[in-house]
Amino acid sequence: MSDFRFADVGMLHWLWLLPVLAGLMAYAARHRGRALRRFIEAGLLQRFAGHALPDPSRRVLKAALLLASVALLVVALARPGWNAVREDVSQSGRDVVFLLDVSRSMLAEDLPPNRLARAKLAIRDAVERLSGDRVALAVFAGATVVKCPLTVDYGFFRMALDDVSPATVGRGGSLIGDAVRRVIADVFDAKRTDVRDLVLITDGEDHESFPVEAAAQAGAQGVRLIAIGLGDEGSGQRIPTEAVGSVGARGGRTFLRYQGQEVWSKLDAATLRRMAEATPGGVYVNVATGAVDLGDIYSRLVAQAQGEQFGSRTVERVEEKFQLFLVGCLILLALEIALRDRSSRQVAALACLLALGGAARPADAASARGLVNQGNDSYRAQEYEAALADYDQALEEEPDFPYASFNRANALYRASSFSEAADAYDASVRGSVERGLPRVQSAALHGLGNARYREAETAAGSDPGSALRLLESAAKAFADAVRVDARRSDSAHNLELTREMIQKLRERASQQSGGTGEDGESQDPQDREEALRQAAEDQERLAEESRNQQEDRQRRNDGAAQQEQRHREGELAREQDDLRERTQDLAQGSDQEGRQSLEDAARHQQQAREDLRRGEPGEAERAQRAAAEALREAADAEAGEGTSEQVVEADQGEGHAESAAGSEGFLAEMTADQILAKERQDRQRRQLQRVGVVKVERDW
Repeated sequence: MSDFRFADVGMLHWLWLLPVLAGLMAYAARHRGRALRRFIEAGLLQRFAGHALPDPSRRVLKAALLLASVALLVVALARPGWNAVREDVSQSGRDVVFLLDVSRSMLAEDLPPNRLARAKLAIRDAVERLSGDRVALAVFAGATVVKCPLTVDYGFFRMALDDVSPATVGRGGSLIGDAVRRVIADVFDAKRTDVRDLVLITDGEDHESFPVEAAAQAGAQGVRLIAIGLGDEGSGQRIPTEAVGSVGARGGRTFLRYQGQEVWSKLDAATLRRMAEATPGGVYVNVATGAVDLGDIYSRLVAQAQGEQFGSRTVERVEEKFQLFLVGCLILLALEIALRDRSSRQVAALACLLALGGAARPADAASARGLVNQGNDSYRAQEYEAALADYDQALEEEPDFPYASFNRANALYRASSFSEAADAYDASVRGSVERGLPRVQSAALHGLGNARYREAETAAGSDPGSALRLLESAAKAFADAVRVDARRSDSAHNLELTREMIQKLRERASQQSGGTGEDGESQDPQDREEALRQAAEDQERLAEESRNQQEDRQRRNDGAAQQEQRHREGELAREQDDLRERTQDLAQGSDQEGRQSLEDAARHQQQAREDLRRGEPGEAERAQRAAAEALREAADAEAGEGTSEQVVEADQGEGHAESAAGSEGFLAEMTADQILAKERQDRQRRQLQRVGVVKVERDW
């Protein structure tokens, strides 16, 4: 045996698991005897101690065999090998140059977090798929900088890629044509024809550098162009800057301006498409504001193309011998399983003791799980009353058992007890959250939405207002079910149906008691005030959900969490848009003061919707708080309009009116100016109580 080495030395750190396992085994051996003595009567144990207790030497041998097998498994995972062999390996592949746009326009945030960061992630994904191809990296703006020449050292390439930013190129602008010509002249190997690929990642904006002509020149030299277009092709996106306090700043952020106007960057897909068509086999990928898997594009377009040998190198390989250690691990595990703690005679004696001990004790009551299974049998037989009895008994045995409460809710739903079913689903949601059962939580939220929807159907004819509130509760439950489990297509479908039902109820209410009725009379101010206050409460709820979303973003930032967060923010944006439409409907027929407040609320709601679409729930929360305050002001103005005659009557009465309710009598004694001043003070106090202490977000 010579040149012994491990292919994965890091796996040897798992050997620290051995002392931990040894400690757990010693702890278990110490407490096993105590548990046996507590289970078996003392007299019986003294009579059969020699037969009931295990053989200590056998227990030690079994533990040693198990620890040794774990050690051999860890060594096998480290892939040991010896007997080194040298061999020559030829290197072949294609030359792939990534040409990345780092101009200021790539900082636009229509692809979160911005176009440049998304492009760097795509390039890194493509490098993970490389196998033998040489890669290079060049970046450009108003000039072109070669960050990494053609190499097979992918580690160095990644380091160069991480260092890329708009500051990499000192000159501003965007000269795509000059960058392509520079890469052809200085980066590609002129001796290797027909195996060269240029991957251009940009938004397509160019300052008259003749990019199509440059692409045609590259195609004439056998270079294939793969153009990746990033950005919004329609309305475009503003370009954020680091300056603070400039004109046009909103919420501490500023955007790039030219001659007093904000600059909006758009994707120029037409130019990039013509560039790709000018090269043999060229391809244009219109990413726009979607997602791009550049690694998959590489696999389909570059990896399948014919490569060319560009050199050879000598490598030293060792013969891996992990199989020997793995076989030893399996043999020791088989011996550990075959070795018993006791002889056959001892096993029979222990079984006798267990039977005697069990006979001396009363039978245990049915477990909660057993009762749930029994209730499930009744549920499948459509005997819902019997199923409910079993589920209730299971909850007595184990309160807040999420499976029992969830199945109980299902039985209540099937029995058409929708209100009780909703309460049971809610209890199941709480229990599943406490025990960390996301699948049960998602299913319970789905059931809660169904129960609320059925309640709303029953109340729609007699109490449309109550039906509307139940439908909004159902929509929130469906949205939460999708947030917990993004694969719940049934919850997403029910969410859309619920929103359609909400819209129909609102349209019906607007037709029956909108700005003016069928007989031309104005809507009752009290109904309008109630609708405004309900809208304010709904706006506060959305603000709370935006705040929770911002906290979730600060707490979790992995890939799965980001996908879930984007989905939830899209749901919030749609709910915010629905609420903005309600606000605009309420603005029709309002007086001047109420209309102004509602227009302010609609403007803040629109801003909150845009912030949620950009993935900024913290910004959206501030706009939603302002919209809720504007809705309350409109409701206060509507309340003042409806009670103005009563206030005037009190002022014109003889002397001062006395009332048993102190606050009502106090208002009757005040002048009109005092009433308005007190209303402003109360409004400020409510706002302070609602807002409280606001955390300051750090901008690193």
